[in-house]
Amino acid sequence: MKINVSQAYAQASRINEYAQELNEVKSRLQDFKGNLNSGWQAQEMVYINNAISSISREISELQTLLFSIGPDIVAAANEIRREEEAREAAEKAAAERAAAEREARLKNTGLR
Repeated sequence: MKINVSQAYAQASRINEYAQELNEVKSRLQDFKGNLNSGWQAQEMVYINNAISSISREISELQTLLFSIGPDIVAAANEIRREEEAREAAEKAAAERAAAEREARLKNTGLR
């Protein structure tokens, strides 16, 4: 079964879309944090702000990971495809050599 390179490109594209969606989530989280801070001045806000900041950092780390995975998927698919093409070319060349050798043997034996 041959690798479907276009499917790999589509998957990489979808992963990039997920990373971009995470950016929107992070932005909404920061907006929520701002709204919360403007409306609530309790001591607990220090803990809430720390938690929101921690979540925001985790989202950023996940975004970075997702943005790096997409190109890796594409590169791996392309490499696999090149290997498949090289294997197919080698198999074709071997079959052609074998056919030429059979032809030569038949010629030498006078059976042709």
